[in-house]
Amino acid sequence: MKLHWGNLPDNEMMEIPAGWQQLPTLGARKVQNYGLLASCAGILVVALLLKGDFRPTNLLAALFVLVMTVPVHELIHALSTPRFGMTDQTVFGLQFGKGLLMPYVYYNAPLPLWRLLLVGIMPTILLTIVPLTLLLTGSVNGDLRTTLGFLAFFNIGVSGGDLANFLWFATRLPLHSTVQRNGWGLVWKA
Repeated sequence: MKLHWGNLPDNEMMEIPAGWQQLPTLGARKVQNYGLLASCAGILVVALLLKGDFRPTNLLAALFVLVMTVPVHELIHALSTPRFGMTDQTVFGLQFGKGLLMPYVYYNAPLPLWRLLLVGIMPTILLTIVPLTLLLTGSVNGDLRTTLGFLAFFNIGVSGGDLANFLWFATRLPLHSTVQRNGWGLVWKA
C-alpha cells in the first residue's frame, strides 16, 4: 500500500486504451452534493429504525466512535481491495480541502466492476448494516447497544460519497465489465 498526500492520483492515461470507454464522471462537487443527500437519507433511515435510541450513554465510547470511525472506514476500503490492500496499486491518501483533512483509498489498476462496488460499499455493510442488524434483532443491550447505534448513525453520515459513487457506477455499467479509475474519472470495457 502506498501513502499519498494530496488529491486523488491520476493514472496518467493520456488517451483511452482501445476497447475501453470513458464513463461520464460525477466529479468532486457532484459526489459531495449527491453524497450529502445520500448521507441525510441514510441518517433519517437509521434514526427511524433505531427510534432515536442511538445517543451514546458512555462519553468515552462516543469519543472513540467519533475519532476512529473515519480511519477504520477507510481501512475497510483498503482491506477490500485485491490482496487486502497489500499492493503498490492500493493508495491510502490524505487531501486537505475546505478546511478538512479528508482520507481516501484509491485502487490504481483494473478491477471487475463487482469488486469496485464491493470496495465502495464494504464500510457501510460492516459499520452500519451489521450494527443495525444486531440492534434490530435485540442481540445487544446496555452501553454496547447505544454505542453501536451511534456508530451506525455516524458511519452512514460519512458514507454518502461512497453511496453516491456506488449508485452512479451500478446503474450505468454492466456488472461483468472491467473498470479502472483515473482521478475522479473511470474507464471501462465489457
